[in-house]
Amino acid sequence: MEFGVFYQLPCSEDQSPSQRYSDTIAQSQLADELGFDSVWLAELHFNPEFSIMPAPLLVASAIAQTTKRIKVGTAVNLMPLHNPVRLAEEAATLDVISGGRAIFGIGRGSNPRQFAGYGVDIAEGRERFLEALDFVLKAWSCDELSYEGEYFQAQNLRIMPKPLQDPHPPVYIASNSADTFGIVGSLGHNILVAPLVVSVQGALDGLEVYREALAEHGHDPAKVKVNVNVPVYVTMDKSKAKGMPQASFDSYLGLIRANRTRSLRGISELTYDRVYDDFAAIGDPDQVVEKLRSLGDRYQNQEFMCWFNTGGMLPHEEVERSMRLFSEEVMPHFS
Repeated sequence: MEFGVFYQLPCSEDQSPSQRYSDTIAQSQLADELGFDSVWLAELHFNPEFSIMPAPLLVASAIAQTTKRIKVGTAVNLMPLHNPVRLAEEAATLDVISGGRAIFGIGRGSNPRQFAGYGVDIAEGRERFLEALDFVLKAWSCDELSYEGEYFQAQNLRIMPKPLQDPHPPVYIASNSADTFGIVGSLGHNILVAPLVVSVQGALDGLEVYREALAEHGHDPAKVKVNVNVPVYVTMDKSKAKGMPQASFDSYLGLIRANRTRSLRGISELTYDRVYDDFAAIGDPDQVVEKLRSLGDRYQNQEFMCWFNTGGMLPHEEVERSMRLFSEEVMPHFS
């Protein structure tokens, strides 16, 4: 089992963006030292209380320069909002400066505010996503790219640099809607799943479709990975295990309810108790080990993306203590 750390980066009125970025980079450095496998950075726009990370590749570059071995990925870059020429260039640059540690995590998004802010018709999201992905992968694989699509065109472009990884950084696609699971399987890419967003049953049903599509299109399931996002908090103090992260979770769930979108309607109805029972791994090390084993049996995944500060309200020092305990007392059980 591989373990990564995930950052959405909400920023409340009493927090500063500079401190939130500093904490994220410091925690990524610690994750590198502690033996975590990857760090994942979300792209979100126009809602600072929900996230102040509109440019995850910039943050990834900063992390890459201050770490040695940990992989650095996006979870996700919102493909339909970007020119694929620029995205191909920037993601390849990250791979080069990180020494081949980039992960190309992508998704299509479904937030109307984000699409409107970029002047992109949300109804075109799926088609733009598929075309942009095709464009980027071809740009990385040929010396000169000529491309004639419905949304993107190119003539004899020499897109440089090429990624250091051969043939390119691993591709992970987020699946937050029923139809996307089958698309990802048909393409043969790794998959990112957030049961907190799609529900437990939605994740299980979707992964079944994903695996069926892999087989139907001739892809080897052993060559792709399922990565499941899970909120995590670890403490040796059982008396505060459940209560400590509750205010941060409640803040996050409150933001979801205040900004309901098509992809988040299910999560807007959740309570902290439901999150604790069904989605998160919270408790002392033994409890967290047991919960992760249960989740692993349920989803048959190869990776967990650990969200150590859901809601962003836990103090930096508390997050680091939780990460250290996870590394020392939980991860060895999955080696």
